[in-house]
Amino acid sequence: MMPTNLTLLERKISNNLNCLYFVDHPVYRIQKNHQLVLAPEYASAGRVTAISCDDQQRYHIDFEATKELVLTEKKVVKVTNNMLEQSTSQFLATLGYQFVPNEPVGSAEAAASIPQMLPAASPLSEAPTSYIVIDCEFGTLFRKSGSSKAISWRVQDTAGTHASIFQLSAIGFSQHHQTAPFFNRYFDNPNFLPDKKLAGLAETGLTMVAYEAQGAPLTVLKAFIQQVIQPQLPLVFWDQTQDIKHIRLLLSEYYAQLTTSEQELVQQPVVIFDAQAYTNMLINRGNHKSGNHDLPLNGLAALFSITNPHQHNAIWDVQTTELMLVKLAELSHQPVQITATPKPLSTIVPLQASHPESTTEPASQDDTNEHRASYAQVHQLRARGKTYREIAAVTGFSISGINYILKKARPIRTSSESV
Repeated sequence: MMPTNLTLLERKISNNLNCLYFVDHPVYRIQKNHQLVLAPEYASAGRVTAISCDDQQRYHIDFEATKELVLTEKKVVKVTNNMLEQSTSQFLATLGYQFVPNEPVGSAEAAASIPQMLPAASPLSEAPTSYIVIDCEFGTLFRKSGSSKAISWRVQDTAGTHASIFQLSAIGFSQHHQTAPFFNRYFDNPNFLPDKKLAGLAETGLTMVAYEAQGAPLTVLKAFIQQVIQPQLPLVFWDQTQDIKHIRLLLSEYYAQLTTSEQELVQQPVVIFDAQAYTNMLINRGNHKSGNHDLPLNGLAALFSITNPHQHNAIWDVQTTELMLVKLAELSHQPVQITATPKPLSTIVPLQASHPESTTEPASQDDTNEHRASYAQVHQLRARGKTYREIAAVTGFSISGINYILKKARPIRTSSESV
Protein backbone atom coordinates (compact mmCIF):
# COMPACT_ATOMS: atom_id res chain seq x y z
CA MET A 1 0.00 0.00 0.00
CA MET A 2 1.25 3.47 -0.88
CA PRO A 3 2.61 5.37 2.13
CA THR A 4 0.60 8.34 3.33
CA ASN A 5 3.49 10.78 3.57
CA LEU A 6 5.64 11.27 0.48
CA THR A 7 8.87 13.05 -0.39
CA LEU A 8 8.58 13.78 -4.10
CA LEU A 9 5.86 14.07 -6.75
CA GLU A 10 6.07 14.74 -10.48
CA ARG A 11 2.98 16.37 -11.94
CA LYS A 12 1.92 16.07 -15.56
CA ILE A 13 1.02 19.41 -17.16
CA SER A 14 -0.51 19.46 -20.63
CA ASN A 15 1.26 21.60 -23.25
CA ASN A 16 4.00 22.54 -20.82
CA LEU A 17 6.92 21.17 -18.85
CA ASN A 18 6.07 18.93 -15.92
CA CYS A 19 6.49 20.21 -12.37
CA LEU A 20 8.40 18.53 -9.56
CA TYR A 21 7.27 18.95 -5.95
CA PHE A 22 10.00 18.03 -3.48
CA VAL A 23 9.55 18.42 0.28
CA ASP A 24 11.69 21.21 1.81
CA HIS A 25 12.42 22.60 -1.65
CA PRO A 26 10.76 25.11 -3.98
CA VAL A 27 8.81 23.84 -6.99
CA TYR A 28 10.84 22.99 -10.08
CA ARG A 29 10.09 22.61 -13.76
CA ILE A 30 11.54 19.53 -15.43
CA GLN A 31 13.35 20.39 -18.66
CA LYS A 32 13.33 17.97 -21.58
CA ASN A 33 16.84 16.86 -20.61
CA HIS A 34 15.53 16.12 -17.07
CA GLN A 35 17.34 19.09 -15.56
CA LEU A 36 15.47 21.03 -12.89
CA VAL A 37 14.95 24.79 -12.93
CA LEU A 38 12.88 26.86 -10.53
CA ALA A 39 9.22 27.25 -11.52
CA PRO A 40 8.65 31.04 -11.48
CA GLU A 41 4.87 30.74 -11.17
CA TYR A 42 5.38 29.22 -7.72
CA ALA A 43 7.78 31.90 -6.51
CA SER A 44 5.25 33.26 -4.02
CA ALA A 45 4.33 29.79 -2.72
CA GLY A 46 7.63 29.19 -0.96
CA ARG A 47 8.89 25.69 -0.28
CA VAL A 48 6.87 22.49 -0.30
CA THR A 49 6.17 21.54 3.31
CA ALA A 50 4.37 18.22 2.87
CA ILE A 51 3.05 15.77 0.28
CA SER A 52 0.39 13.24 1.25
CA CYS A 53 -2.13 10.88 -0.28
CA ASP A 54 -5.64 10.35 1.07
CA ASP A 55 -7.92 7.31 0.95
CA GLN A 56 -9.40 8.41 -2.38
CA GLN A 57 -5.98 8.47 -4.03
CA ARG A 58 -5.86 12.26 -4.16
CA TYR A 59 -2.53 13.94 -3.58
CA HIS A 60 -2.27 16.96 -1.28
CA ILE A 61 0.71 19.29 -1.64
CA ASP A 62 1.24 21.90 1.08
CA PHE A 63 3.30 25.07 0.70
CA GLU A 64 4.81 27.62 3.05
CA ALA A 65 2.82 30.61 1.84
CA THR A 66 -0.16 29.47 -0.25
CA LYS A 67 -3.06 27.04 -0.08
CA GLU A 68 -2.59 23.35 -0.66
CA LEU A 69 -2.75 21.89 -4.14
CA VAL A 70 -4.89 18.78 -4.67
CA LEU A 71 -4.19 16.47 -7.63
CA THR A 72 -6.01 13.41 -8.86
CA GLU A 73 -4.09 10.24 -9.64
CA LYS A 74 -4.20 10.76 -13.41
CA LYS A 75 -2.32 14.07 -13.02
CA VAL A 76 0.60 12.37 -11.28
CA VAL A 77 3.51 10.84 -13.20
CA LYS A 78 5.66 9.73 -10.29
CA VAL A 79 5.58 9.71 -6.47
CA THR A 80 8.14 8.31 -4.08
CA ASN A 81 9.78 8.47 -0.68
CA ASN A 82 13.42 8.93 0.20
CA MET A 83 13.46 5.63 2.04
CA LEU A 84 17.25 5.35 2.00
CA GLU A 85 17.69 8.90 3.31
CA GLN A 86 20.03 9.76 0.48
CA SER A 87 21.41 13.24 -0.10
CA THR A 88 19.35 15.51 -2.32
CA SER A 89 21.63 15.08 -5.34
CA GLN A 90 21.87 11.30 -4.93
CA PHE A 91 18.13 10.93 -4.43
CA LEU A 92 17.31 12.99 -7.51
CA ALA A 93 19.97 11.28 -9.61
CA THR A 94 18.50 7.89 -8.72
CA LEU A 95 15.20 9.08 -10.17
CA GLY A 96 16.84 10.51 -13.29
CA TYR A 97 16.72 14.20 -12.31
CA GLN A 98 19.55 16.68 -11.96
CA PHE A 99 19.91 20.35 -11.18
CA VAL A 100 21.10 22.73 -13.88
CA PRO A 101 24.79 23.45 -13.15
CA ASN A 102 25.04 26.27 -10.62
CA GLU A 103 21.25 26.23 -10.22
CA PRO A 104 20.45 26.95 -6.54
CA VAL A 105 18.18 24.56 -4.70
CA GLY A 106 16.25 27.25 -2.83
CA SER A 107 14.20 30.26 -3.92
CA ALA A 108 16.06 32.73 -1.70
CA GLU A 109 19.42 31.58 -3.01
CA ALA A 110 18.11 31.75 -6.58
CA ALA A 111 17.11 35.38 -6.26
CA ALA A 112 20.50 36.25 -4.81
CA SER A 113 22.43 34.42 -7.52
CA ILE A 114 20.81 36.15 -10.51
CA PRO A 115 22.46 39.50 -11.32
CA GLN A 116 20.43 42.59 -12.11
CA MET A 117 19.00 42.48 -15.61
CA LEU A 118 19.55 45.47 -17.93
CA PRO A 119 20.75 47.85 -15.20
CA ALA A 120 19.96 51.45 -16.07
CA ALA A 121 22.79 53.78 -17.01
CA SER A 122 22.49 57.52 -16.42
CA PRO A 123 19.14 58.68 -17.86
CA LEU A 124 19.06 60.97 -20.88
CA SER A 125 17.78 64.53 -20.50
CA GLU A 126 17.48 64.99 -24.27
CA ALA A 127 16.11 62.67 -26.93
CA PRO A 128 18.82 60.55 -28.60
CA THR A 129 19.42 60.70 -32.35
CA SER A 130 19.67 56.92 -32.88
CA TYR A 131 17.56 54.64 -30.71
CA ILE A 132 15.13 51.74 -30.49
CA VAL A 133 11.53 52.38 -29.42
CA ILE A 134 10.00 49.57 -27.33
CA ASP A 135 6.45 48.90 -26.20
CA CYS A 136 4.71 46.00 -24.46
CA GLU A 137 1.17 44.74 -24.12
CA PHE A 138 0.27 42.53 -21.17
CA GLY A 139 -1.93 39.62 -20.24
CA THR A 140 -3.26 38.65 -16.83
CA LEU A 141 -1.92 35.38 -15.42
CA PHE A 142 -4.39 32.70 -14.35
CA ARG A 143 -4.15 29.26 -12.82
CA LYS A 144 -6.45 26.67 -14.34
CA SER A 145 -8.07 24.11 -12.08
CA GLY A 146 -11.01 21.72 -12.05
CA SER A 147 -12.11 18.83 -14.20
CA SER A 148 -13.34 18.40 -17.74
CA LYS A 149 -16.86 19.18 -16.54
CA ALA A 150 -16.06 22.31 -14.58
CA ILE A 151 -12.98 24.47 -15.22
CA SER A 152 -12.17 27.49 -13.10
CA TRP A 153 -9.58 30.20 -13.64
CA ARG A 154 -8.00 32.01 -10.72
CA VAL A 155 -5.70 35.01 -10.99
CA GLN A 156 -2.17 33.88 -10.27
CA ASP A 157 0.55 35.86 -8.54
CA THR A 158 4.00 35.28 -10.02
CA ALA A 159 7.04 37.13 -8.69
CA GLY A 160 4.77 39.70 -7.08
CA THR A 161 2.75 40.48 -10.20
CA HIS A 162 -0.49 39.26 -11.77
CA ALA A 163 0.56 39.92 -15.37
CA SER A 164 3.24 39.17 -17.92
CA ILE A 165 4.17 40.38 -21.39
CA PHE A 166 1.86 39.23 -24.18
CA GLN A 167 3.26 41.32 -27.07
CA LEU A 168 6.80 42.72 -27.23
CA SER A 169 7.60 45.15 -30.05
CA ALA A 170 10.53 47.35 -31.06
CA ILE A 171 11.55 49.48 -34.07
CA GLY A 172 14.88 51.24 -34.62
CA PHE A 173 15.16 54.88 -35.73
CA SER A 174 17.97 57.25 -36.60
CA GLN A 175 17.15 60.96 -36.88
CA HIS A 176 13.50 59.93 -37.22
CA HIS A 177 14.17 57.57 -40.13
CA GLN A 178 13.39 53.90 -39.58
CA THR A 179 16.30 51.49 -39.23
CA ALA A 180 16.77 47.96 -37.89
CA PRO A 181 15.40 46.21 -35.95
CA PHE A 182 11.75 45.56 -36.64
CA PHE A 183 10.72 43.25 -33.82
CA ASN A 184 7.15 42.12 -33.11
CA ARG A 185 6.61 38.90 -31.15
CA TYR A 186 3.83 37.35 -29.08
CA PHE A 187 4.39 35.23 -25.97
CA ASP A 188 2.51 31.94 -25.80
CA ASN A 189 2.12 31.76 -22.03
CA PRO A 190 0.02 28.80 -20.80
CA ASN A 191 -1.16 30.95 -17.89
CA PHE A 192 -2.94 33.41 -20.18
CA LEU A 193 -6.63 32.92 -20.82
CA PRO A 194 -7.44 31.20 -24.14
CA ASP A 195 -8.61 34.48 -25.68
CA LYS A 196 -5.03 35.76 -25.58
CA LYS A 197 -3.84 32.90 -27.75
CA LEU A 198 -6.75 33.48 -30.12
CA ALA A 199 -5.82 37.17 -30.34
CA GLY A 200 -2.20 36.28 -31.07
CA LEU A 201 -3.22 33.79 -33.74
CA ALA A 202 -5.45 36.40 -35.37
CA GLU A 203 -2.71 39.05 -35.36
CA THR A 204 0.04 36.81 -36.72
CA GLY A 205 -1.99 34.65 -39.09
CA LEU A 206 0.13 31.66 -38.05
CA THR A 207 -0.98 28.10 -37.53
CA MET A 208 -1.27 26.86 -33.96
CA VAL A 209 2.00 24.92 -34.21
CA ALA A 210 3.91 27.85 -35.71
CA TYR A 211 2.46 30.30 -33.19
CA GLU A 212 3.44 28.16 -30.22
CA ALA A 213 6.94 27.72 -31.65
CA GLN A 214 7.53 31.45 -32.19
CA GLY A 215 5.90 32.29 -28.85
CA ALA A 216 8.01 30.07 -26.60
CA PRO A 217 9.29 32.56 -23.99
CA LEU A 218 12.92 31.49 -24.23
CA THR A 219 12.79 31.73 -28.04
CA VAL A 220 11.32 35.25 -27.89
CA LEU A 221 13.85 36.43 -25.32
CA LYS A 222 16.82 35.09 -27.26
CA ALA A 223 15.63 36.91 -30.39
CA PHE A 224 15.02 40.08 -28.36
CA ILE A 225 18.53 39.97 -26.92
CA GLN A 226 20.09 39.48 -30.35
CA GLN A 227 18.05 42.07 -32.24
CA VAL A 228 17.25 44.73 -29.64
CA ILE A 229 19.79 44.49 -26.80
CA GLN A 230 22.94 43.54 -28.72
CA PRO A 231 23.14 46.82 -30.76
CA GLN A 232 23.43 48.65 -27.39
CA LEU A 233 21.47 51.65 -28.63
CA PRO A 234 19.41 53.81 -26.26
CA LEU A 235 16.04 52.25 -25.51
CA VAL A 236 13.05 54.60 -25.78
CA PHE A 237 9.76 53.97 -23.98
CA TRP A 238 6.71 56.18 -23.75
CA ASP A 239 6.48 55.13 -20.10
CA GLN A 240 9.19 52.72 -19.04
CA THR A 241 7.73 51.81 -15.63
CA GLN A 242 5.90 48.57 -16.39
CA ASP A 243 7.62 47.64 -19.65
CA ILE A 244 11.20 47.51 -18.39
CA LYS A 245 10.06 45.89 -15.12
CA HIS A 246 8.47 42.94 -16.90
CA ILE A 247 11.27 42.61 -19.45
CA ARG A 248 13.70 42.31 -16.54
CA LEU A 249 11.46 39.77 -14.78
CA LEU A 250 11.36 37.52 -17.84
CA LEU A 251 15.10 37.79 -18.38
CA SER A 252 15.66 36.85 -14.73
CA GLU A 253 13.28 33.92 -15.04
CA TYR A 254 15.12 32.45 -18.04
CA TYR A 255 18.60 33.70 -17.18
CA ALA A 256 19.92 30.22 -16.37
CA GLN A 257 18.91 28.99 -19.83
CA LEU A 258 20.72 31.75 -21.74
CA THR A 259 24.14 31.25 -23.27
CA THR A 260 27.17 32.83 -21.63
CA SER A 261 27.31 35.60 -24.24
CA GLU A 262 23.58 36.29 -23.82
CA GLN A 263 24.00 36.46 -20.06
CA GLU A 264 26.79 38.99 -20.49
CA LEU A 265 24.63 41.14 -22.78
CA VAL A 266 21.67 41.33 -20.39
CA GLN A 267 23.99 42.41 -17.58
CA GLN A 268 25.28 45.41 -19.54
CA PRO A 269 23.90 48.82 -18.48
CA VAL A 270 21.33 50.23 -20.89
CA VAL A 271 20.57 53.86 -21.65
CA ILE A 272 16.84 54.56 -21.32
CA PHE A 273 14.91 57.57 -22.56
CA ASP A 274 11.43 57.95 -21.07
CA ALA A 275 9.33 60.05 -23.46
CA GLN A 276 6.55 60.65 -20.93
CA ALA A 277 9.06 61.97 -18.38
CA TYR A 278 10.55 64.20 -21.09
CA THR A 279 7.08 65.55 -21.93
CA ASN A 280 6.60 66.38 -18.26
CA MET A 281 9.88 68.29 -18.35
CA LEU A 282 8.63 70.35 -21.31
CA ILE A 283 5.38 71.06 -19.47
CA ASN A 284 7.22 72.19 -16.36
CA ARG A 285 9.97 74.26 -17.97
CA GLY A 286 7.81 77.36 -18.40
CA ASN A 287 6.04 77.34 -15.05
CA HIS A 288 9.15 76.40 -13.04
CA LYS A 289 7.38 73.51 -11.35
CA SER A 290 8.17 69.83 -11.05
CA GLY A 291 4.78 68.18 -11.42
CA ASN A 292 4.47 64.65 -12.74
CA HIS A 293 1.52 64.15 -15.07
CA ASP A 294 0.21 60.78 -16.21
CA LEU A 295 0.08 61.32 -19.96
CA PRO A 296 -1.54 58.51 -21.98
CA LEU A 297 0.26 58.10 -25.28
CA ASN A 298 -2.68 58.02 -27.66
CA GLY A 299 -4.60 60.69 -25.77
CA LEU A 300 -1.72 63.15 -25.95
CA ALA A 301 -1.05 62.22 -29.58
CA ALA A 302 -4.60 63.29 -30.44
CA LEU A 303 -3.73 66.86 -29.38
CA PHE A 304 -1.17 66.87 -32.19
CA SER A 305 -3.71 65.46 -34.67
CA ILE A 306 -2.05 62.03 -34.55
CA THR A 307 -4.54 59.18 -34.73
CA ASN A 308 -3.53 55.60 -33.98
CA PRO A 309 -6.07 53.23 -35.61
CA HIS A 310 -4.81 50.26 -33.54
CA GLN A 311 -4.37 51.54 -30.01
CA HIS A 312 -2.93 49.15 -27.41
CA ASN A 313 -1.25 47.11 -30.11
CA ALA A 314 2.43 47.30 -29.19
CA ILE A 315 3.89 47.68 -32.68
CA TRP A 316 1.40 50.45 -33.52
CA ASP A 317 2.10 52.18 -30.21
CA VAL A 318 5.82 52.06 -31.04
CA GLN A 319 5.10 53.90 -34.29
CA THR A 320 2.90 56.42 -32.45
CA THR A 321 5.67 57.01 -29.91
CA GLU A 322 8.05 57.87 -32.75
CA LEU A 323 5.57 60.39 -34.19
CA MET A 324 5.31 61.95 -30.74
CA LEU A 325 9.11 62.21 -30.52
CA VAL A 326 9.04 64.29 -33.70
CA LYS A 327 6.44 66.62 -32.18
CA LEU A 328 8.34 66.86 -28.90
CA ALA A 329 11.51 67.77 -30.78
CA GLU A 330 9.64 70.66 -32.42
CA LEU A 331 8.26 71.81 -29.07
CA SER A 332 11.66 71.71 -27.38
CA HIS A 333 12.98 74.33 -29.82
CA GLN A 334 10.09 76.74 -29.44
CA PRO A 335 10.67 79.70 -27.10
CA VAL A 336 8.50 80.02 -24.04
CA GLN A 337 5.71 82.55 -24.67
CA ILE A 338 4.70 84.54 -21.61
CA THR A 339 1.05 85.47 -21.31
CA ALA A 340 0.51 89.24 -21.66
CA THR A 341 -1.29 91.20 -18.96
CA PRO A 342 -5.03 91.03 -19.69
CA LYS A 343 -6.74 94.42 -20.33
CA PRO A 344 -10.45 95.18 -20.61
CA LEU A 345 -11.66 96.64 -23.90
CA SER A 346 -12.72 99.92 -22.23
CA THR A 347 -9.10 100.83 -21.47
CA ILE A 348 -8.30 101.27 -25.17
CA VAL A 349 -7.81 105.02 -25.79
CA PRO A 350 -9.90 106.33 -28.73
CA LEU A 351 -7.87 107.64 -31.62
CA GLN A 352 -8.41 111.33 -32.35
CA ALA A 353 -7.98 112.60 -35.89
CA SER A 354 -4.68 114.39 -36.13
CA HIS A 355 -4.31 117.85 -37.70
CA PRO A 356 -1.18 119.32 -39.27
CA GLU A 357 -1.12 122.18 -36.82
CA SER A 358 -1.43 120.00 -33.74
CA THR A 359 1.68 119.40 -31.71
CA THR A 360 1.55 115.99 -30.04
CA GLU A 361 4.26 113.66 -28.86
CA PRO A 362 4.92 110.54 -30.95
CA ALA A 363 2.74 107.63 -29.91
CA SER A 364 4.39 104.80 -28.04
CA GLN A 365 4.47 101.25 -29.48
CA ASP A 366 1.75 100.15 -27.05
CA ASP A 367 -0.49 103.02 -28.16
CA THR A 368 0.12 102.14 -31.80
CA ASN A 369 -0.89 98.52 -31.16
CA GLU A 370 -4.06 99.69 -29.41
CA HIS A 371 -4.88 102.03 -32.32
CA ARG A 372 -4.35 99.25 -34.83
CA ALA A 373 -6.66 97.03 -32.83
CA SER A 374 -9.26 99.85 -32.75
CA TYR A 375 -8.97 100.46 -36.50
CA ALA A 376 -9.59 96.78 -37.15
CA GLN A 377 -12.58 96.81 -34.81
CA VAL A 378 -14.14 99.77 -36.64
CA HIS A 379 -13.73 98.10 -40.03
CA GLN A 380 -15.15 94.82 -38.71
CA LEU A 381 -18.21 96.51 -37.20
CA ARG A 382 -18.84 98.46 -40.40
CA ALA A 383 -18.50 95.27 -42.45
CA ARG A 384 -21.25 93.77 -40.30
CA GLY A 385 -23.60 96.59 -41.26
CA LYS A 386 -23.33 98.70 -38.12
CA THR A 387 -24.09 102.42 -38.42
CA TYR A 388 -21.59 105.12 -37.51
CA ARG A 389 -23.58 105.84 -34.35
CA GLU A 390 -23.58 102.17 -33.31
CA ILE A 391 -19.85 101.91 -33.94
CA ALA A 392 -19.25 105.07 -31.91
CA ALA A 393 -21.22 103.62 -29.00
CA VAL A 394 -19.07 100.47 -28.97
CA THR A 395 -15.62 101.94 -29.62
CA GLY A 396 -15.85 105.38 -28.02
CA PHE A 397 -14.75 107.12 -31.21
CA SER A 398 -16.47 110.26 -32.41
CA ILE A 399 -18.52 110.18 -35.60
CA SER A 400 -15.82 112.18 -37.39
CA GLY A 401 -13.13 109.82 -36.09
CA ILE A 402 -15.01 106.82 -37.45
CA ASN A 403 -15.45 108.60 -40.79
CA TYR A 404 -11.70 109.26 -40.90
CA ILE A 405 -10.81 105.62 -40.14
CA LEU A 406 -13.19 104.22 -42.73
CA LYS A 407 -12.46 106.65 -45.57
CA LYS A 408 -8.96 108.02 -45.07
CA ALA A 409 -7.00 105.75 -42.78
CA ARG A 410 -5.26 102.75 -44.29
CA PRO A 411 -7.33 99.56 -43.76
CA ILE A 412 -5.95 97.09 -41.21
CA ARG A 413 -5.78 93.42 -42.17
CA THR A 414 -7.06 91.19 -39.40
CA SER A 415 -5.63 87.79 -38.53
CA SER A 416 -8.70 86.10 -39.98
CA GLU A 417 -8.02 87.82 -43.32
CA SER A 418 -4.35 86.86 -43.48
CA VAL A 419 -3.25 84.00 -45.65
